[in-house]
Amino acid sequence: MEFISHSPEETEQFAYELAAKVSAPQVICLTGDLGAGKTAFTRGFSRYFGIEKGVSSPTFIIMHRYTGTEVINHYDLYRLNDYDELLDIGFEEQIENGISLIEWPDSFMEYLPENKIVIRITRLGDNDRLIVVEDI
Repeated sequence: MEFISHSPEETEQFAYELAAKVSAPQVICLTGDLGAGKTAFTRGFSRYFGIEKGVSSPTFIIMHRYTGTEVINHYDLYRLNDYDELLDIGFEEQIENGISLIEWPDSFMEYLPENKIVIRITRLGDNDRLIVVEDI
């Protein structure tokens, strides 16, 4: 599935609509360059589950947990060097509960469940993004 977004609001709306097709437990990998819209996607996705405020990038703390009608685990793995660091924060147990959205998952794909959904966000211009959803 492909979608071209022309604004962060359109990215959020696309994610909101996609969230209706997802149930827990599920791992969703968000790939894309810095500023591509991974957190905007997470904001819209989380809104579907009643999480209206507070969704922000967990860049420096690795993980945020939001609770609505589902638990949303929001990870940013950019600063992690190896899988042991991920295990130290209880990652394996957490992904079994709720829906986990993972930014910068590339170095850890081999450790993630086979049934993961991969979403690739590519900049096409200042506000335009190509969003490709694989494996849904």
